[in-house]
Amino acid sequence: MTMTMYKCKSLFTCCLLMMASLSFAQTASAQFDKISKAFLDTRSGVVLVAAHRGAHLDFPENSMAAFRRAIELGIDIIELDVRCTKDGILVVMHDKTVDRTTNGSGAVSGFTFEEIRKLRLKHNGTVTEEQIPTLEEALLLAKGKILVDLDIKDGNCINAIMETVTKTQTARNCFFFLDNPQHVKELKAKNAGFMVLARTHSSKEVDALFAAAKAEAVHIDPSHYTTAVTEKIRSNGARVWINALGEVDLKAVTSGSAAFEELLKNGANIIQTDQPALLKAYLVSVKKHF
Repeated sequence: MTMTMYKCKSLFTCCLLMMASLSFAQTASAQFDKISKAFLDTRSGVVLVAAHRGAHLDFPENSMAAFRRAIELGIDIIELDVRCTKDGILVVMHDKTVDRTTNGSGAVSGFTFEEIRKLRLKHNGTVTEEQIPTLEEALLLAKGKILVDLDIKDGNCINAIMETVTKTQTARNCFFFLDNPQHVKELKAKNAGFMVLARTHSSKEVDALFAAAKAEAVHIDPSHYTTAVTEKIRSNGARVWINALGEVDLKAVTSGSAAFEELLKNGANIIQTDQPALLKAYLVSVKKHF
């Protein structure tokens, strides 16, 4: 092969790769537009799927690989957990300590970012090459592709989290998981464009929430999962979030999709799960997903 032929082949390969990359970006953007529109449409028949700590069946929980996998699967939302290092860097980690999920030990707040970055995440007990992500890295990956549920594990980080969402221009992607109506009100006062998933534990708490502030979604429990509650939430312009985590997910894996069907009966339209691919396949089969 002559040098000219080699250069032409290399250029052709680069063009193909660029076209493939552009095509993926356009597809991801179009998909995100559909997800975003459905999220804000409380009367949409689409049920959205939230991948708990990313697609962690395949990769370590709360890892960049788990978030990428969720995007590849066409999942609507990734849930992730935010904590601060000793020097104030926002990282993605569920537990107070790194013991369960990494090859290290100690409190997240006891590490500097440089120290915590040296650790590697585990998957099913095996150490991988995955590092603990920063929130900024996760948001930039998700930007324009998937919604993000920000589960704030350290209240002292809230201002830094808002700054990071603003810096990365991902307010359209993110919603803040808050458990107090006053906190919802305060967040909205700081930036009316920030979206919220509000935690409730009873019908009375749903009433108290909407008396104080607006939320884009409301997290409910089986204890107050009734058609009256879901209709109240929808009539206030919010989606209804419920978890399939634990028993429902297990039943779906061992006994079939009837477990998911039961969970939808009273009108929930966002389901958080550890089985995102399985749930999505079920929803597609009953025409409740894109």
